[in-house]
This record gives sequence, structure tokens and C-alpha cells, in this order.
Amino acid sequence: MRGKKELFMLITGLVLFVSDLVTDIVVAVHYKHKEEYHWFGLTLFFIIVPYFIVNGMATYQATLEKTCADASCYSMFLCSSIFVSFGREFINWKNKYRDNHPCRENYTECNCTDCKQYRDIIITSNKSTYDFAWIHYVETLMESTPQWCLQVYIMLRQWKFPWTTVLSAVFSLLSLAWNITTLEKARITKEGYNFKVLPTIVYFINQLVVLMSRLFAIVIFAYEFKVLVFYLLPSLWLISCVLLTAVACIQRCCGNMPFYDFSLFGRCSKLLESFPLTFFVSEAVLESFGFGSFAVHCFMFCIKSLENFLMVGMAVESPDDETHMSVLTPIAWASFTIGFLVGIILLIVYNKKLKPKHKTEEPLVTVDNENIREV
Repeated sequence: MRGKKELFMLITGLVLFVSDLVTDIVVAVHYKHKEEYHWFGLTLFFIIVPYFIVNGMATYQATLEKTCADASCYSMFLCSSIFVSFGREFINWKNKYRDNHPCRENYTECNCTDCKQYRDIIITSNKSTYDFAWIHYVETLMESTPQWCLQVYIMLRQWKFPWTTVLSAVFSLLSLAWNITTLEKARITKEGYNFKVLPTIVYFINQLVVLMSRLFAIVIFAYEFKVLVFYLLPSLWLISCVLLTAVACIQRCCGNMPFYDFSLFGRCSKLLESFPLTFFVSEAVLESFGFGSFAVHCFMFCIKSLENFLMVGMAVESPDDETHMSVLTPIAWASFTIGFLVGIILLIVYNKKLKPKHKTEEPLVTVDNENIREV
């Protein structure tokens, strides 16, 4: 059957999304039963707010695509649009892979009406998948990332590790790494390349290890300095934005980036778009800025690793020695070291050996009157 890999990634994404949501709700209820209302409130906040924001994004996208016709439909999407979006992606997969395409393998060259329509389906499906990947990416960024940090912080603070909370943290991390990988695959596919199984595995493992290292560095900093972490995160965000602007200025001076918007509105827009780089380096985000080079990616990764080193160093060397810090210190340094070494090795392997450099066997095509051309 064609499209098995795509179907597997779609089903896995749905399973991780539901598992992450359910385990977070279970953990929130657990805090309520223990009358720990502050943890209950924070956990519930990071469930409800991201859910409605992401559903609003999905609803808006569905409205633009005219899949939502009236007010009642709009209300339905507001409550369940993320699940409806999953349903639409299953339909797109069926149209692209399950249904037999006309003329078999000659559809890319055939000029018949059916083949033209099938090529249009491929273009529409790839664009829809990419848009959906962005929505799911934002969902995990806003929900899974703070949930992982919050639940791990609570476990360290209480020095208790209930299986429900551990499971919630595991699903949050897996969901985050998986959706970053899915977005990268959708971006590569949309550009007309084939994202094969081995690059998918390497990219996912890279994101998983690097994410754990980054997020644990933030948690260990919060464990030692508590509320100062709320000053740290905006600072990390600002550093990312400044670095991107500096790289853009350098490339503009070299004549390699004429399209970068340096207006006030453009800078504010780029400030928001750079927020994910507070937590991880995403090729899709860098590509949205026009930074597709391997050198920029390595530079940003090294900056994030330096930030991790400073956060861990400040936490373990702080004169205010928190309880259990002697146990957490070697774990924190091991997490940083493994994250840096594995991250830089897999980053090089992926970009130099595994990143797709040739067009897929099913190229994106557009129809220009009677002539067919590849995008």
C-alpha cells in the first residue's frame, strides 16, 4: 500500500496528541484531589488556553478554506477543530495515496484530465498537510513544552515521582519531538523532496535528545532560582530575536537576503515568530526567516548549547544549595553533555548525509495550459 509512512506518522501524531491531553487532565485531577490547587490551576491553565488558541487557529484556517459554512459550523469547529483537522488530513491521505491514481506511474507526464486533477490533488494535499503541521506544532509548543517543564519541576520540588505525572511528561516530550519532525517532513515534502524513513528517525532522535537537554536545563534553573525563571525565558527569547536580526543584517549586507523586512511591523512579526527558538532550534522556523543554510543552524544550536551550559552552571554553583541538588548536579551535567554531543553529531549527519537533495519520485507539479512543469 502506498503512503504507509505518511499514514503511520498521522496516526502516531493523533495518538500522542490524545495521550498527552488525557494524561495532563489526569494529573490535574490528581492535584485537585490532593488539594494542591496552585499546581492544579497551573496544569489546567496550560491545558485550556493552548487548546482554545490552537482550535481558533484551526477554525480560522478552515474558514479560509471554506469548509465551515455557517455560525453553527463555526461553533462546532471552535470546540473540536483540532480533531476535525486530523479527520481532514486522513481524507487528504486517502485522496493522495489510497485512491488509485490514473495512468499509474505515468501520471506525471500524462496530459489527460484525470491526471491533471490528480496532480492538483497532490499540490493541495501537500499544502494542507504543511498548514496542519504548523497548527499541531504550535499546539505542542504552547501546551506540551510548559507542561513538561511544570510537571518535572513539581516532581523535583516534591521529590515524588508518581507514574501518572511521569507518563504525562513522557507523552509531552514525545509529542513535541514528533510534531517538530512532522513539520520538517511536511516542509520537505511541500518543496518537492522525499523525506525517507532513516532521515525521519535520525531527525526525531536528534530533537528528542536536544529537547530533553534544553528543557531540563530550564527546569534545573527554575528549581534553584524559582521565580527568576520568569525573567530568564524572556531574556532567552530576546537573545534569539537579536541573533536572528544580526544574521539578517549580515546577509543583507552581503546581498544574500534582500527580502527581510526591517520595518517596525516586520520586526514585531519576527519577534513573535522567533519565540520557538527560546526552547529549540527548528529548521522550519529558520526557513521561515530565510535562514536555510547549515552554518546558521549550527550557529543557533551552539548558542542554545551555551545557554544550557550557563543555566546548568549557575544552578549547580549557586550558594543557595537546594535539597537533593547533590543528586541532580551529575544528572544535569550528563543531560547537557549528551544533548550537546548527540545533537551536534546528528545535526551534521542529517544535513550532510541524510537531508533530501533530490526531487521525490512524485514531484510537485502544476499545470500551465497544456504544458506540465515541475515546481
